[in-house]
Formats: sequence, structure tokens, C-alpha cells
Amino acid sequence: MHYIVTPLSIISLALLLFSSNSHGASYVGTEQCAGCHQPELAQWQGSHHDWAMKAATAETVLGDFSNATFTHQGTRSTFTRKDGAFYVNTQGADGEYQTFKVDYTFGVEPLQQYLVKFDDGRMQALTTAWDSRPKEQGGQRWYQLIPNDIGGPGDSFHWTGTYFNWNTRCAECHSTGLEKNYSMATDTFATAWSEVNVACESCHGPGSDHIDWARSSNQGDNNGLQVQYSKQLNWVIAEGMSIANPQGDPHRGATTEIESCAACHSRRSKISSAPINNYPRDKTFLDHYQLQTLEQGLYHADGQIEDEVYVYGSFLQSKMHQRGVTCSNCHNPHSLELKAEGNALCAGCHAPQTYDTPKHHHHEQADSTGAQCVNCHMPATVYMGVDARRDHSMRVPRPDITAQIDAPNACNMCHTDRATDWSVSAIESWLGKKVSKPELAAQAIYAARINAPDANQQLIDLANNATINELARATALGLLENYPNISSYSTAQQQLKSDKPLLRIGALNALAFLPLQQRWQNISPLLNDPVRSVRLEATKLLMGIAGLDSTQQAELEGHIERYIEALTVNADMPNGQLNLAAAYLAQGSYQKAEQAYQHALKLDPQSVPARLNLADLYRVQGQETKALKQLLQAQAANASNATVLFSLGLAQIRGKQIASALISLEKASGLAPEISRYSYVYGIALNGQGRGQEALQVMTRALTGDSQNRDLLFALTTINRDLGRLEDARDFAKRLVLAFPEDGAALQLRDALK
Repeated sequence: MHYIVTPLSIISLALLLFSSNSHGASYVGTEQCAGCHQPELAQWQGSHHDWAMKAATAETVLGDFSNATFTHQGTRSTFTRKDGAFYVNTQGADGEYQTFKVDYTFGVEPLQQYLVKFDDGRMQALTTAWDSRPKEQGGQRWYQLIPNDIGGPGDSFHWTGTYFNWNTRCAECHSTGLEKNYSMATDTFATAWSEVNVACESCHGPGSDHIDWARSSNQGDNNGLQVQYSKQLNWVIAEGMSIANPQGDPHRGATTEIESCAACHSRRSKISSAPINNYPRDKTFLDHYQLQTLEQGLYHADGQIEDEVYVYGSFLQSKMHQRGVTCSNCHNPHSLELKAEGNALCAGCHAPQTYDTPKHHHHEQADSTGAQCVNCHMPATVYMGVDARRDHSMRVPRPDITAQIDAPNACNMCHTDRATDWSVSAIESWLGKKVSKPELAAQAIYAARINAPDANQQLIDLANNATINELARATALGLLENYPNISSYSTAQQQLKSDKPLLRIGALNALAFLPLQQRWQNISPLLNDPVRSVRLEATKLLMGIAGLDSTQQAELEGHIERYIEALTVNADMPNGQLNLAAAYLAQGSYQKAEQAYQHALKLDPQSVPARLNLADLYRVQGQETKALKQLLQAQAANASNATVLFSLGLAQIRGKQIASALISLEKASGLAPEISRYSYVYGIALNGQGRGQEALQVMTRALTGDSQNRDLLFALTTINRDLGRLEDARDFAKRLVLAFPEDGAALQLRDALK
């Protein structure tokens, strides 16, 4: 049976869409599985997967609905119960207090959220959640998920807004066999599922073929399950060894298992309409998802978790992953519980006589916090207010590089009252002052983040270093886009041929610096890559290219059609509409691009990228008045957004509103001094008004944070020259040539000043 969250008027459409998206085998439900798999069912019952989502009943609702109240930033929410149903009285999207029925619970521990169903098929998650931890741990209370939340009624971050929409942001990983069924035309959902929670077929795929196999008198090797998991290998610590080795090849089955879990336990975007783990066996994770690399704001420079990234990206960086360790080596796949408590879990592969001793962990009390393996090698970060999640990259604590790369370390995450230097000294007292192995990936990625002079070469060295994990190398390749030179090009060209799809994607990202007309030769072969996410990335980079012959054009158009089809999977998200708009723009379809930007603003009226890109679209079409109107609307909603102010300043210059433009550009450069482009343009505008001395001050200040910026060096040379400050002009010209020794224009400018 399929349960449908939809207005009655579009139930028939939901059923039609669900049927037409069939992937062969059909879902049969947990009860069908239970007949043969009672032990597994018993383990699953009561697990976090079982509790991922449930209808709101007296048995499932953990929160206090006995007329309890909670107030956050002046908004009062009152939780009540009547005739077996649960209600909350709080502000709706219009700012008026209303009573909403709670239809479903969401999660169980350490918090539980609550879902409210609306007539357009949307379900929204309340931002007031129940802390389900024991009272002695601070739980058994209502609390706000985002303490500093400023999302008021009508805003995208209000509980009724797009970023707390269940259909878009939560559903596919909390229910089984989910079909989102979003209609762009009506902006409504007809979302359907086979089971409300994460049940057997979420991980094993739809079970009808398996049941047919089980009932057959002629059973072959293929048991009919969509996802085939290998039997668990034994890991044995041989005599005289301290670390276990597998009895057999663990890698053969590890990828299938890990990628099955990764479908939900990763920071990724979806590029396929197939439900979780319901796709052909010859397809991989990257055929259905695009994985987020070590982007700033999500990961620290060394790959430690920063924002919520959901395990997979961390685990890919670990030595455990390289050895072939899988999720089920540590977690029971049905109950999700750890297979052993405390250090006993790690002792299965790491000899306790070597590792679970003060000689290794340097904490004398065996049961102390510091003696626990996970606290040093898997430190936790708290998300959603109360949910502590452990970093699965399982790295060695490195307080010695904390200050160098602006990242945390496990020592000071425990010893919060101590300085980093204290931790460094403590480790030196244990191990001596030996030189630690350089953290090549961390140093290269951090160098790129701060625009260090040698960042380009460090990224190249990282990208080419086969001893370092693929995710870090793919990240380095992507960052090479910011270094458009022959060395970066050669590195990317080499990695386009890698047998690792993540590296091929990274190499494609790097080649975004190539002018459009120069991309075909390098990129077009990857239009036929065996992995879908690689094909889509290649397609994106070739959209809009001109001058192809008829055969090439026909090939590209077919790929573009499939690329746009993949983008529509996320058409219910603001970013999904932005990506669609970019695709339409590359095709020159301005009207479709405008519609996509408008739809993004319908989903998120506060979307700065949508507003700015729509303004730019109007500018390209010569509609400056419309462009300025969009930018002024953006400024009204985002008065301290440097990007908005910068774009507004440029529009005001085009509109001959110079005085207003200088004010906007000054604010932009002051709010974001690290973005040298803002200071450069502000300086050029000042110089254009005869205020050269002020321009020099602005640009010189910007150059201190971006010492090899070509535009700044050029401008400082020419402005000093025009002001008669020839000695200063020559100094900047020398710096320019030193930074860009093959730049003909730089050489010509230097020589003209001799």
C-alpha cells in the first residue's frame, strides 16, 4: 500500500506519477519480510530507522502536549492534546496565531520533531522540538532548534518556509520508497511512500522479486534483492601484530554497503528520481547523487566536520575506508547499535594491549574521558542544539596545526579551559619534539582558502598525490579553477583520465576556467563517461558552446536534455531553480531563465542569488530599470549584504547615479574586505571621480590580503603613474611582473615606466 500526502483533488495524479516511476520490482512492506526474517525484524523494531517517522499517536509522541508552552523571540507556542490528537497553537505564515494539528512525529532521540500537513501537499517541520534526552542530561523540555533564528512569519527560515519543508528536505531519507511528486505548474506536492519510516526496503530495495525467488522451487543464485550485500568478513589480529587484517578481500562488497548507507548519510544533491536504493545493480552512488567535496563552511581545511555533512564524506577520508572497513563492522545494520561498548569496539581490530593503555592514550585512568578512543579520534560536534555527531574521518589529533589552518583539535575540544599551546606541549612531553608528518591536504586546502602565494602548486601536488584520499584530491582539483594557468590545466587534463570518478569530476570543475570555445576537445569525451554525475558535469561545462558541427551539436543537445531532466529532480528547491535558470541562460532561453528565477523567489523570497541573478538577466537584456528595482528590493531585505551592495553599486554606476554608487561600493568593500574585487571596483570608481589618493588607499589596503591580485597591481601602477608618483608606480610594476612573469601587458607597462 502507498500512503499519499496530498489534497484530494490531486490524488489521481499522485497515483499516476508513482506508477509511471516504477523501477521494475515493487515494494511489499515490512510485514511480508517478517515472515522469514524475524530476528532482523526484532532488531529493527525500536531502532532510529523504525522511529524515523511515525503517525502522531499516544505511543509515538514523546513531547509534553499537556497545555505546555514555549516562547522564543516573543513567539509563544502552546502544545495541547484533544480526543487522541495533538495540536500546536503558534504563528502561521501570515503572523497570526492559529491551531495546527500535528500529523507525524519525526525522529526519536536525542530529539523529536513534529510535522504539520497543509492542503497543498506540503508538510512542515516545527522549529520548536522536544529534547528527548533524560532530564538529568538536560532533556525533557521544548527548545528551539536554531537558537539565533531570525526567520519570522513569511520568511524562508520560518517553520512554514521552504527550509523546513519535509517533502523537499527530509522525506526521502525518513520514509521508504518515497516519490516526491512535485508540480512546478501548481507549486504543490503529491508525495507518496511505501512505508512511513525507514524499513527493510529502504536498504534492500523493493522486495517483490525476492519474494518470488523465495517461493520458487527453482532458486538460482540471484535472490531477487535490488541491493546485494556481501557476507561480513572476519578481521583477525594475527600473533605478533597490533592491527587486524581481513580474512579475504573486504573491498569487493564494501562499496555496495557503504554507498547504500551513503544515499542518506552524506551531504549530497540528488540527480535521479529513483527512490533510495531502488535502481539497477550496475549503478553506483555517483549515478544518482553528486557528493559535496570539502567546501569551506562544510568542512574545516583538514577535512574535519564543520557543518552537518552526515558521515560519508568524513569516512571517505579515513584509513579505515582505505583498508575496506564497512559501516556494519561497527554498527548492527538492523538495530543500528554499536556492536560493542566503549573501547571494546575498537579493540576488535586494534590490539588493546597496544592501544588501550596509558602508554598510547596517555590518560592514566582507564575509564576516563581521555582514555576513550572516540574522544581523540572521532570528536563530536553538536548539531540541532543537542545532537552530538562524531567525525568519522578517524584522524590523529593535531593541535600543532590548529593555529596554522584555523581548525579545531580533539585535545582542546575536551580541554576547553586550556590553550592550544598547552596541548602541543603535552603531546611533545609524551612523544618528544620530533617533527610530525606534514598534513599536505590540510595545508594545501587552507592555502587556497586564504589565497596564499604558493597555493596553486600545493593544490597541484595534492591533486597528484595518490597516497591521499580521493575526496581531498577532488577538492584540490576543483579549487584549481581559481588558478587559470598551464600547470593547473595540465594537472586537470591528466586527472580527466583517472579511474576514480570523483577525480574526474574534480578535474572537470578545474577546467571551468577554460573559455567556452576551448572546452570541447578536453571535455567532450566525458559526455559518454560510464558514471552519470561525471556526464552531467561535462554537459554543464559545454552548454552554450558555439561552432560545433551538426553531429557534435546533436550529441550535445541529447546530453543537455538529460542534464535538465536531472535538474528538475530538485525543482522544488530554490537552488534547483537557480541551476535550471543557469542551464536556460546557457542555451539563450531568457524567458525560461526568468521564470526559473521567479519560481526560486516564490520558494524563497529572501534568496539573494535569485534576486541578483534576475537583476543581471534584466541587465543583459538592457532592462536597467527592472534590474535596479530587483537590486533595491534585495538591499531592503539584506541591508548588510556586501554582495547585494556591490551589485547595486554597479547598477547605479550604469545609471549615472555616481554619488549613490560610491556609497554602495564603499559599504560593500567595508563589509567584505577579504573580497579584493569589491575594493578594486570601489577604487576605480573613486579614481574616476578624481579622487586618486583615496583610491590608492583603498586598493593598497586590499592588496595586503591579496598580494598577487593582478587587477589591483595594474591599477596601483597606473594610478600612481597618472598622479606623478613614478617611483611607487615602478615598484608596483615590478611586483606585477614578478607575480605574472609571462604576462605581456605587465611587461609592457613595466618597460614603459623605465
